Amino acid sequence: MRELFATQSRKGADMSQPVTFGIINAFNQPVRGAEPWNVRYEAQLEQIEWIDRELEIDGVYVSEHHFYSDGYMPSPLVMTAAIAARTKRIKVGTNLIQLPLHNAVRLAEDALVVDAVSGGRLRLGLGMGYFWQEFEGLGKNLKQRPSTTEEGIAILRKAFSGEPFEFHGKRYDFGEITVTPGPIRPGGPEIWMGGFVPAAVERCARLADGFLEFDPGSLGGFVDASEALGRPKETQKLNVTYWAIIADDPEKAFAEAGDNWLHLLNEYIIRDSYTARNPPLREPIKDAKEALAMGLVLLADGPGAVDIFNKDVDRGAIDIQLVTHMPGEPVDQVSERLQYFNDKVIPNVKHTDHPAAASTERWLG
Repeated sequence: MRELFATQSRKGADMSQPVTFGIINAFNQPVRGAEPWNVRYEAQLEQIEWIDRELEIDGVYVSEHHFYSDGYMPSPLVMTAAIAARTKRIKVGTNLIQLPLHNAVRLAEDALVVDAVSGGRLRLGLGMGYFWQEFEGLGKNLKQRPSTTEEGIAILRKAFSGEPFEFHGKRYDFGEITVTPGPIRPGGPEIWMGGFVPAAVERCARLADGFLEFDPGSLGGFVDASEALGRPKETQKLNVTYWAIIADDPEKAFAEAGDNWLHLLNEYIIRDSYTARNPPLREPIKDAKEALAMGLVLLADGPGAVDIFNKDVDRGAIDIQLVTHMPGEPVDQVSERLQYFNDKVIPNVKHTDHPAAASTERWLG
């Protein structure tokens, strides 16, 4: 039976709220010209401290993949803990962790530790994963993704309650345990989920606190599924996520960062991320401008980005996240674009009157 989990709701307040903005980082870099990893990590962590201290960006999130030659982050909660320890204000979290690749009890322990280090700033973004090599390399069964995900989320919810529990299912079966440390907030960290196909989007509506939209158009599917479940609108927390290069001179910025973005795109292409596209992408693309014409990255100046994001707000988005640090890009080059984004985009995006933006109520499936 589903229930509404209420903490505090700002009822009676002005429902118009600023949209929140986040940055996603995979901390990867192409092998050619790579810096030592300690140098690369330190530069990016210093950049995140600057974001926390001086910009209006609301959160920094870490993405997960395994066995990429460019060092795509394989340990997102380890890096999230480092970010939490070096920041004071921003939300920290994942967009996203591949839940079936992890033991759900251990993931709950790690998440609660990070949440404690951050003072309750953790948002846990989850997905199911898709690529056979990652599952085989970590000793997991790709075909069991749906059931492992469903049971994993149930375990996370029970662990985040701070109460003793036991679990008996197809993928997990154990007697009574109490997961520690206890939650900083009632119900523990928020769980957001992403999905592409209708069954995955419905699962997000049924199980998650918020929805991560990677595929334009799936936001409507999440809303439809939520309404079919009887889920109150104030719990329908909606995100849109972009690969984005936003600058005063976007063509110049793409000339500087386009090859780095193309590397990112091709790493996904060779792992079958775009086989469902019409036409499917199966072979690496050699020309960044050719890939740009496919509309796979948001390239815009400030007014252009504001226009796009305002349309997202009209669709119901209360949170927007950007992958804008392309693999191996000079950190100072990215910081220049972040400063521009902070000054020219964030202040000019319309506020949202979506009730979820003004509510701390959560939906537990």
